[in-house]
Amino acid sequence: MATVVLTTHGTNGDVLSFVQLGRALAARGHDVTIATHARYGPTARAAGIEFVALDTEREYVRYLADARDMLDARVGSASLPDLRGHYERNDLFGQIRREVEVVARRHRPGETVVVGRHTSGLSALIAAEAFGVPAVWVAMTPAQHLLLPVQAHVHRTELAAGVDAVRADFGLPPVGDWPAWMSGADRQIGLWPKWFDAAGTPTPAEVDRVGFLLNDAAESGAPPAELTDLLAAGEPPVLVAASSGQMLWEPFYTAALAACRRAGRRVVLVSPHPESLPDPLPPEVTWFPRLPYREVVPRMAAVIHHGGIGTLGRCLVSGVPQLVLAHSFDQPDTGARLQRLGVARWLPSTRWDPDLAGELLVELLTEPRYAERSRRFGAAVDLAATAAAACASIESVLPVPADR
Repeated sequence: MATVVLTTHGTNGDVLSFVQLGRALAARGHDVTIATHARYGPTARAAGIEFVALDTEREYVRYLADARDMLDARVGSASLPDLRGHYERNDLFGQIRREVEVVARRHRPGETVVVGRHTSGLSALIAAEAFGVPAVWVAMTPAQHLLLPVQAHVHRTELAAGVDAVRADFGLPPVGDWPAWMSGADRQIGLWPKWFDAAGTPTPAEVDRVGFLLNDAAESGAPPAELTDLLAAGEPPVLVAASSGQMLWEPFYTAALAACRRAGRRVVLVSPHPESLPDPLPPEVTWFPRLPYREVVPRMAAVIHHGGIGTLGRCLVSGVPQLVLAHSFDQPDTGARLQRLGVARWLPSTRWDPDLAGELLVELLTEPRYAERSRRFGAAVDLAATAAAACASIESVLPVPADR
């Protein structure tokens, strides 16, 4: 049995797959701890793994709002986002320090591995140096690897002082070569299949592409009666799935709802942030703060979403076509890959024209090839095999054989 410390940050797509990974590792006999946002404590504990909160619910809400404001401030600007200010306002340097301390408290020489989310999981790299433990970085999407040179530059110019101060607390020198350091994990895992990788610019050969990893347990449940009645009353609606974060704003909803109106479809709108939604909503729109996607998505005619990895994976395993209104980060690359696979159409935020979005949605709904290809690729997704492959990849870096 090994001690595995997982650290991740962000929203559902970044956290739920890590919880599922922790569940799979625990089932193989490992002692697993996950350090992430307080909101995900109940989900982690239900998975049977130890949970350490990196913030409070109030701090997490502030972090999401600040990230949204940071991105909104650079719309139409060539300047980089104020990443240093974001870190300072939300005590993210302190959070990195606390994550390293979690590893320190659980470190068992020769039997410990730390697993961090790619790019934001700097604590995994620091802990690897400080305690001599192997580090694994897990990327959610190919773009995290493709954008690494840019991220290394931003970290060197914006975040170096804060990161180096944390390193000094653990007796480590400043980072000398940021691209090399951010590429220095002992193992790189990608949570997407090889055929998804081949649909765009390939990621480096050393990335272990294990497949999509969804958290069925966290996304399952009985649909509410209002939705059950809606589904029974006519043809399948279109699901407009907003981010679990606060990254989307009015143009997304304008384009998405107009597209559904043009297609003549009822709309199921899911967003945990009602303050971000149009008010009032059109009569054909039914809003829910959340839904059990495992049961609900297969009953939709199509899904409009922002390009999050969790949502696209759920659409694929459900065999449902997708319209991706990609906002930022990895989402344009993700949308382009889905379109090349023939399971989706996509638009960047600069082209969120309601008429164009409507044309694309009608195409998705009326041309059977999109649903057929979605079902074909979805059938190739084996969630259990992905979890097993990810666990084996992590176990491969342990200095002693794992005792199962």
